[in-house]
Amino acid sequence: MMPAVRVSQASARKWMLISAAILLVLGILAVFTASSFQSLMNTDSRSSTMYLLPHVIKILVGVLAGLLAYLAPPVLLKRTAPLLYGASILLLVGLIILRGTHWAPVIKGSARWIALGGFRIMPSEIARISYILLAASLLSDGTLRARSGTGVVWLTLLAVIPAALVCLQPDYAGALYLMLIMIIMLFIAEARFRDILILLLVLFSLASALAMSSEYRRDRLRTWFSPDEADEASLYQPKQACIALGSGGFLGRGLGRGRQQRGFLPEASSDYILAVIGEESGFAGVSIILALLFSMLMSGWLIAERADHLFGYLGAGGLVASIAIGMFVHIGVVTSILPSTGMPLPLVSWGGTNLLVTLASIGFVARVAREGSRS
Repeated sequence: MMPAVRVSQASARKWMLISAAILLVLGILAVFTASSFQSLMNTDSRSSTMYLLPHVIKILVGVLAGLLAYLAPPVLLKRTAPLLYGASILLLVGLIILRGTHWAPVIKGSARWIALGGFRIMPSEIARISYILLAASLLSDGTLRARSGTGVVWLTLLAVIPAALVCLQPDYAGALYLMLIMIIMLFIAEARFRDILILLLVLFSLASALAMSSEYRRDRLRTWFSPDEADEASLYQPKQACIALGSGGFLGRGLGRGRQQRGFLPEASSDYILAVIGEESGFAGVSIILALLFSMLMSGWLIAERADHLFGYLGAGGLVASIAIGMFVHIGVVTSILPSTGMPLPLVSWGGTNLLVTLASIGFVARVAREGSRS
């Protein structure tokens, strides 16, 4: 029997950061090729970098956020977690109040961003990271216990409040995202299986009721379950994504030679960027991207699993899991395994609050590795 290979915290942190850095560089290339046609259209052929330059700026801001999270002692983040959570709730409430104004424009029927100057902030992303840190703080200092009914109720309530506000935007996928993170936090905090199962059943029932409450969402589910019976319009996005992936073959058409992002594939630089990568670099390119993502996530989980304090374990574990959810949803949507919904590919898609939150999460996990590990 071969001895198990023991990876140190320093090695796991190195691989996590290297993987993240390579993904950012490849993401810049992918965003440039995916957005160049749209950029030329929007600038009357004057510039092909209309989306690229803001993306690079947001990466720099995200790296700064990650550095601040790395330099901040965990005890400081633990103490400020309630303030961050409260700020995210205020942002979500403000989004609802300001809905339809220039501060919170309605885009495709939903108000998800608060516009501040030249930047847009998505409060639901802030709520995601703040809930994880707050739950980790309350569980690690003994204020709440995951194996008690009261603790489960409070942890559920703390997730339901922002999820309900996200539903009012409306953004049902974002609300479901938050609830899945809640389930994961309960799982890694070793809540009773009975409590987790009950919450999963309730969550499934609520999600089903919401899905059936709108003709638009029913059409999306119908397209997903029975594509042969769906109308052509509802099949457009998943069909174009599959065409892009399938036409790439093993090595792809070549960088910048993709065709689907030239007005055919919607949201090519964000929600469907993996399809663009598949068309231009083929199965080989997609495999490299997924290998880097899995390397980053597995390194992050190893750091969380061996953290020398409970706050680090819960916080890092929850943040790594939240990045993993985003990755799997993006892959599922692009490959038509899941219904169509807006979800960027972590560190690769066109920048925004998701990019900033992901880099801040990586910074926190790297700090947990720096703190040491359990022997």
